[in-house]
Amino acid sequence: MLLSSLTLSLMLVQGALGSELRKDGYSFRPPAGFRMVRLEPYAGTRAGAVALDPGAQRSLSAALSEGEGAEAATLLVAVVEGTFSASPSERDDFGAAVVRHFEKELGMTLAPERVERILGPVPRVEVLGTLREAGQVRTVLVAGLASEGRHAVVMVSAPAVRWEALVPQIEASLETFRMEAPTHGGLSRRAAGALAGALAGALVASYAAWRRRR
Repeated sequence: MLLSSLTLSLMLVQGALGSELRKDGYSFRPPAGFRMVRLEPYAGTRAGAVALDPGAQRSLSAALSEGEGAEAATLLVAVVEGTFSASPSERDDFGAAVVRHFEKELGMTLAPERVERILGPVPRVEVLGTLREAGQVRTVLVAGLASEGRHAVVMVSAPAVRWEALVPQIEASLETFRMEAPTHGGLSRRAAGALAGALAGALVASYAAWRRRR
């Protein structure tokens, strides 16, 4: 935890992170040099929208790139409806879901190298792997960030030869990610259930008191 805080502080001081991005109920600071790009090239692919439940509602929210062409690194943010806690059991499930997402939905073969739980300010599961695209080997990091009700999945891709140089910025950027509490849905399912139970109990008690007075 201390090392992560020191790394993040160093990134901020050195200006290695860009301005804060707020969108679709989340906020984070992308690596410096990454800029928003149009989503049209990714339309209909659900690229990066990895979900443990294939039937979950999910969509690509933002696409960023540090440049153009095959040498550019890209960063995608997807929002998935449903709770993700980044627990030890979900680590393995998420790793399998990432491989399945590339194979079934993107038509690519991702060779996973590691699956790891990161217990930072927002716990997350990271899947690191490589794939070959248009004759180029690219390193891909997919991170599922823990959140109640809805959560985000971040996918970063870069040429393998450039990956190590980008790692400090990418990790520091993920440490800044925050998912805001949902406002459109009102109470969470658990809270709504508890409230309904309390109201039902109060109604029964009121009815019993009325019967006694009769």
